[in-house]
Amino acid sequence: MGRGTDLSLAAARRAFHVVSSYWPLFSTPEQTAIDGWLASLQQASLEQAGLEGIESDTSPRLEISRGQLLCCFGTGSLARLLPERILRSDTHPFLRQASDSSGAPISPILRQQMIADLRRWQQVFSHLPDFDEAVQPSELSLESVAPDPFGRGRNPWSAEAAGRQLLTDFPISEDWGALVDPLEAFVRAHGAGPSQGCVAFRLEGSGGQALLQPIEEFAAFDLDWLEGNEKRISVLERNTRYLLDGYHAHNCLVWGPRGCGKSSVIRGLITRYWEGGLRGVEVPHRSYQYLPQLFDLVRGRRERFIAVLDNIAMERTDPYTRMLSVALDGGLESAPANLVFYATSNFKDLVDRGGERPQGPPAMQADAAPGEIRHTDSQSKVRRGFDPQGFQRLDERRALDDRFALKIFLDLPTKSEYDRIVVAYARRAGLDLPEAELLDRFQKWRMRHNHDLVGGRTARDFVLSCYPDAG
Repeated sequence: MGRGTDLSLAAARRAFHVVSSYWPLFSTPEQTAIDGWLASLQQASLEQAGLEGIESDTSPRLEISRGQLLCCFGTGSLARLLPERILRSDTHPFLRQASDSSGAPISPILRQQMIADLRRWQQVFSHLPDFDEAVQPSELSLESVAPDPFGRGRNPWSAEAAGRQLLTDFPISEDWGALVDPLEAFVRAHGAGPSQGCVAFRLEGSGGQALLQPIEEFAAFDLDWLEGNEKRISVLERNTRYLLDGYHAHNCLVWGPRGCGKSSVIRGLITRYWEGGLRGVEVPHRSYQYLPQLFDLVRGRRERFIAVLDNIAMERTDPYTRMLSVALDGGLESAPANLVFYATSNFKDLVDRGGERPQGPPAMQADAAPGEIRHTDSQSKVRRGFDPQGFQRLDERRALDDRFALKIFLDLPTKSEYDRIVVAYARRAGLDLPEAELLDRFQKWRMRHNHDLVGGRTARDFVLSCYPDAG
């Protein structure tokens, strides 16, 4: 190593200090290990050039620094790690604007800053050791993601394919600043940070603060696999397209018996329209309190969101009933234009009304009610047990139902329809049994395991239970 190497190391270390101060890609222990490695290399360069005037053995210092790197990063490829951190980062303002903007051009100042910062990281990259030299650039890839449910290898929204190309380009590029345009295109298409390549999230809360937790393995579903209910599903699909096209879209309640595909149809819509920017947000019951904060999390983003209230059914005394009603419609804050709520339920009436119906008086008012209920207080002349606000209480409980303008009923498939579902699932799993034999086995299996109602879930479970290697 000579004078030129010393200057290069000094520049790399200075670049590392500068860029890490506002765009940190490494944790504090990792930064300390990298800085120690660069300092050891620089010291070794000075001593070998004879500029110190003192003979010194730098091997122990280098070995210590190398050991610190190994403790932090393991035996993986540092040639892969730094580009991966860049692609997954969301802390640089350039990446945030590329991810959150609605296609507007990025500020030229931010673009120039990103070019300069990429070149700084390249200076650091050129001096990092590679503990996995067998890894070739063509083998570099992002972390693996869930297999595509349709048997086509990878989920189509995965960032892996585009990321693989960029990860190949970084190590062989002479100027990382020249990669700013493909990096921008990658982030615009797949997002940045933890949500990169994700089409679904879960609304969670911590310390009273709401957050969107990415669902890394989204349960994709092909909408064409649903048999029957085509006209009813088309109503929900048309409403979803209104959302994507920027028109007013309604909150929807999808209801029907178990196994009819209520949840699957929503997953199918997200699967079909993800390229148009459709995203799902699962809202568990425990997170209803964070619904007002959900508005702030999605408002202004270029994606369109379906907040999914799956298998919803509220007891009359549930404290979240009113909160949910106000959040859906009734508060002073308008809901974001890029957000709708889709609920699924086995019940058309979301709040349990204990058998009460608005068509007639409550049981306590009926002429045929037992005498102890119809007994009249001689002083007040009012029947004991009569609730003068009964209809108002009933009306309040119906308020949540009214927040869903569209109520779409999905029925169970007929026998001929679920036979087609069984055959389709089996063929998807690679089973080529004759159709008659396959259906005969299915009928015996569902009776043995007490599946009185048959839908897509039952057909799927049959294939996976009898043929565990399938799918």
